[in-house]
Order: sequence, then C-alpha cells, then structure tokens
Amino acid sequence: MNDLTKDQTIERRTLLSGLGAGLALAFGSQAQAAGPEADPALEAEKEKIVNDFCKAWSSRDVEVLIPYVSEDIEYHIFEGAPPINGHDQFRSQLTPFMAGMREIDWEMIRSTVMGDIVLNERIDHFLRPEGSEAPDNHFHIVGVFLVRDGKIKYWKDYNISGSL
Repeated sequence: MNDLTKDQTIERRTLLSGLGAGLALAFGSQAQAAGPEADPALEAEKEKIVNDFCKAWSSRDVEVLIPYVSEDIEYHIFEGAPPINGHDQFRSQLTPFMAGMREIDWEMIRSTVMGDIVLNERIDHFLRPEGSEAPDNHFHIVGVFLVRDGKIKYWKDYNISGSL
C-alpha cells in the first residue's frame, strides 16, 4: 500500500467515524444501532428506499422525490448550509434547481445500513443545458440518511473534497 492509499484509507475511516459520532450526537438515544436484533429484511428495505430516491433524481421532478421523504424531512444540502425542513421548503428549494438542469445522474458506488441509518457513497452529476454559462458539476459525496416508517426523515451530504 503506497502512502497515498494509506492517507485515503485513514481519511475515509476518519470521515466515517466522524459521521457515526455526529449521528449519535444528533439523534441521541433515538438512533438505533444495528445489533444482534437488527432485521436484515428491514435494513434491505431502508437501503432500497434510499437507492430508489437517489435514482429518482434523474427525473428532475421534485414531485417524484416527495413520496420518499417524511413530512418533517430535515435536509442539509451541504456542510454549513441551513437545513431544508418539511415538504414546502423541499419543493421551493429544489424545484428551481432541478428545472435548471439538463440532466441529473447520481452514480451509486456503495451503501451500507445500520438500523435506521443508511450511508451511501456516490458521485452526483449535475449537467447544465447546452449553451449554459454555468459549468456542469460532479461531486463525490457521502450521504447520511435516517429512514423511519418507510420515509427519509433526515438527510445530510458530505463532500469528499479533492477526490474528483
């Protein structure tokens, strides 16, 4: 293993450890850790909800996304941004953004589930219309989702900087 690979491995471990600690603090005793009582079928269902939600972004239609998220969704679009709360804010923030894209494609790299928490690593591709002065964007992301009662209740994305 060369030094760059070691650094990347340590950086990913640090990121995932930090995510776990952050979720534990954010959700306190509400967060359910996967343990011996974890139901693999329920975890697979939660992973499918998140994966289907991520695929649905290609529709560029916020109304296609709404059924996946709870009425009281809390979405942090990126670190340091104020949260988007509830369906109304979700619609008002994402509708114009999605309408300004020619194509949205989220490339799933891997995901894992721990109880109600789904983590995924992906590359988000946002392609602007032909002739747009704004550049296309590609982000290497780790998404953290809390899934309860068949809906995404909490979602925060972390950018893995310098990886693309």
